Amino acid sequence: MAASVMSVAPTHAASPVSFGVELGVVSRDIEEEGDLVKGTPTGIVDSTQLTARLGVQLAPPVLLFGEFGVADIVIDEFDQYRSDVHPLYGGGARLVLFEGAYPEQVSVYSDVRIVRLKTDDRLIVCTANCSGPLPVEVLVDEEISWTEYGVSLGIRGRYEGWRPFGGFRVSRLEGTDRVGAVTADIREREMVGFFLGTDIWLDRDERAAITVQLSGIDENALRIGYKVAF
Repeated sequence: MAASVMSVAPTHAASPVSFGVELGVVSRDIEEEGDLVKGTPTGIVDSTQLTARLGVQLAPPVLLFGEFGVADIVIDEFDQYRSDVHPLYGGGARLVLFEGAYPEQVSVYSDVRIVRLKTDDRLIVCTANCSGPLPVEVLVDEEISWTEYGVSLGIRGRYEGWRPFGGFRVSRLEGTDRVGAVTADIREREMVGFFLGTDIWLDRDERAAITVQLSGIDENALRIGYKVAF
C-alpha cells in the first residue's frame, strides 16, 4: 500500500513533523489453503480505507511514520463475506537514498511499511445437500485478519507546483480465515507491483499538499489524501 508521506520542502528548514489523511479504494487478488477449504480457492478483496498518518523526521534521510484508520473488506468468492468497518493500524520508515539539487530536486527513496487489519462477519453457509431442493444451512461467525508487509523503491522530482513520483513495490500478505476452530491461511497472489502519483502543493512554502496515487499488479488502488508539515 505504499501511500506517500509528507516530503521535505527545499525552501525552508526541514519540518520534523507531518500529518496526513487519506482515502483509498483497494482491490487485491488472494488465495487461501487449509482445513477450512478444499484445494486452493481464490478471491478478490475489495476494501475502502480511511487512514491518518503522523510522520517524524529523525534525521535528514530518515522519517518514521505511524498510521491508524478504519477499513472494511468484501470478498464475494468467500461466501459473500462482507465485514463492517474495523480498525486498521501500522507504521514504517522512509530512507532517502539520494537527494538532488533544487529546483528539480530529484530524489530516490525506499519505504518499509507494515499494516494490520482484523475483520469479522456472520454468514449463512450450506453444509449438506447444497445442490438439492432442501439444502442444510447454518449461521456461522467468520473472522478474516492479516498483516501486510511492503518494501518499495521510488523516485520523485519536481515540475512547477507538482511533485510527481513513481516506483516499484514488493508486498506480502500473511493472513488467517477462521470459522470456530477451523482455519485457512490467506496469502497474496501477486507480490510485485508499481505505483505512481503526484503531490500538488497548495501553498508557496510547500507545506500543504493534495496527493493522488495509483497502484497496479499486486493491488489495484486509487488513493487521494491531504498532508501538511509543521
